[in-house]
This record gives sequence, structure tokens and C-alpha cells, in this order.
Amino acid sequence: MLELKFDLKKGIFADETETVEKLARDFFGDREKNKLSLLPEEAMYLLLFRNAVVLNGRGKEVNFNKLARHFIKKEPRLFIRYNAYRDWRDRGLVIRRFRLNIQGKHSKKTYKKYPSQKFKFGKIKAKAYWYHDSLFSVLDKDKAGKDLFEKYWIGQYGVYKQERGKQSKLDFFETLFLTKHFGVEIVNNETGKKMTYNEVLRDVVKKREYAKQLYEIYEDWRMKAYVVKTGFKFGSHFRIYFPGASPVKEDKWIHSRHVLHVFPKDQKLLISEWSRAVRVAHGVKKTFILGIPELKAKDYIDFPVDFVAYRRKKGKGVWVRETPKDKPRYMLVSVSEDEHIGGIELASLLNKARENGLNLLLSITDRETSITYYELKKIILPKSKYEYYEIEWFKP
Repeated sequence: MLELKFDLKKGIFADETETVEKLARDFFGDREKNKLSLLPEEAMYLLLFRNAVVLNGRGKEVNFNKLARHFIKKEPRLFIRYNAYRDWRDRGLVIRRFRLNIQGKHSKKTYKKYPSQKFKFGKIKAKAYWYHDSLFSVLDKDKAGKDLFEKYWIGQYGVYKQERGKQSKLDFFETLFLTKHFGVEIVNNETGKKMTYNEVLRDVVKKREYAKQLYEIYEDWRMKAYVVKTGFKFGSHFRIYFPGASPVKEDKWIHSRHVLHVFPKDQKLLISEWSRAVRVAHGVKKTFILGIPELKAKDYIDFPVDFVAYRRKKGKGVWVRETPKDKPRYMLVSVSEDEHIGGIELASLLNKARENGLNLLLSITDRETSITYYELKKIILPKSKYEYYEIEWFKP
């Protein structure tokens, strides 16, 4: 049996030699000579899974809830953090509290670079009739619509995935893009009056939350020759096709490999909703990309981090667990499915992970205390002023 002691001033510790040696060998606590100091989540784990007892100054046992009660005011998210710690330890892996200036295995320049081309376009003599309530427009010239669809995959010519109809329908992103870059004239179909780019944008912003930020991301990828279409079926804002994709070049319909979700910096999103979008993308074998527009250096905050986490490495033909003698791989942040997280928080965490040479892991506790992990990695879209990240489901 492991004997731990709890003192209101000294915290949780072990000072019995055999216990200190055993815990130190398994990388629990911080050792100073013959004493081992423990964090609350470490003691809580040892209580439930390593046959430990915690004794107060009077020699009476302190159970899980009573021990947690002494720390929960200062650490209100203690249980969520404990559950992430428990799950990692249950896998036979080492996990430690995050400390500033720790240096991980990864280079600060770790990222994935996406290909980029210059978008080539020309002026089009055509009118797009704007349907105010529907946020769609319809081109007046069939040939112009067909050319846009086949050459740039802009708009929907005819019926989706069918060779029927000659009408070219444009969503509001495409409408804005065509009037700004192709010189297409916009006409309000209700009043018959011409509309400027800014008038159309104001019209959209009244109806669609974060429409301006969404369009900026759409335009960013389009101007680098990517095809950007709706991601509605996959729970995201856009689906992305790499440069060169076309709806008419293949014998069968080409499928996207990436979806893009825009997360404005001041928006808060429920973790369960955010996770659902990622799961849908992964369920159809698509890479999930998160875009955070309008971030500036002054926006980053010092968001709290929970742990550094170690995995396994190959040694002499077998896989062995990494320990604090190795550099850690991950910066782990624990959250629950019922919490909210914002674009600034995520971007700040990713920035801190990069600075410390770590990859960012989100550990999500659901209402059955099961854990799901997501790994976030920065991607570079050349000459873009926005932040983009790939998010992948992760299994330790």
C-alpha cells in the first residue's frame, strides 16, 4: 500500500522511503531528497488506481472527494484535468504538469505547406441578378455561366451533378467574388437597380453572421487557385479542392479531400459542436482545416495549459514509453464537451505549443468521462495573412 500524507500548508507528499522510490521510478511527483511532492490529480489517481491512502495530520484517511475539495476553489477545472491525467496514465504513458520554457521534440518551424498558384481571371461582360432574401444570384448569359463553371468551377451550371438546365446560380461568396474580380454587374432583381460590391456585402451581413470573415477566407483560397464550394453536407463552411480541380475533367465526379471551417477570433463555440464537425469530416475521410481570420499579435492571450505528454518510441526492436528523460511531444489541454472555446484561445494555445516545440493535443471529456483526443497542426498557405490548422483525431 502506498502511504501519502496531506497537510494544508505542505500539500500532498510522500516521505516513506519505499513509497518515494516506487513513485519516483514511475515518474510521479517531484522529488527532493527523501520527500516526494504530488499534485492533486496525481494523488487522486493513486487513490483510485494504485491502492494508495492519503492521511491527514491526525492520521485519518482522506478520500477522493475530500481531497479534491481542498483544491477545487483555486483549480475549478480540477476534475476535467484529473480525468485527462487518468486516461493518459491508464495507457501506460507518462504525463506531467506543463512548465514554462520547456522544450519539446519538435522544431518551432513544424508545419505543413500547401501548394499555391496565382489565380488567373479576366473580365466578363455579364449581369448577375441578385435575389435578396435567398442570398443567391443568377447570371443572365448561359455561355458566361458555363465558362465560369467549367473553367473555374464557380457557380452551379444546370442541376447539381446532372447535365440538365442552362441556368448558372451563384451563392453570395461567388457573387461577391465575381463582381470584385471579374467585373460582373450585379442587379437587384426586386428593384432592377444596380448594386455595388459593398451594397451586396452589406445585404449579406444583415442576414448571415460573420459573413465578412467567411468571404475573406473564401477569397484567400480562391485567389491561390483553390476551388471553394459549400461544406454544408460535411458540417463545415467550405469544401476545398486543390488547384486544377474541375467538375468536367474526370469521367466520374471528383470528390474533395479537405473541408474548411472558419472560426472567427471573437466567436465562442461549444466543444461538442466543434468536435461534431471534425468527426463528420473524418467520417468521410476528409482533412479538417480550421481557419482563424483577422488575428493580430496583440490578440494572443496567455491561456492556461495543463500538461506535457510523452508517448512511446522504438528502442532495440521494441516500443518503450518515453519519460521525462526524453523531450516531450505534446502540450495537452483538457476540456469537457460542455465547455466553450474561442478562436483566440485556440490560436493562443497553438502559438504557445509552437514556441515550446510541442504539438497541441485537446483532450475532451464527455459526459461518461470517456476521452477523445484531437491533434492540431499549423499549415502554411503561401502569401496568406490568415492562420490555418489541420485537426486530426488522435489515438495515444
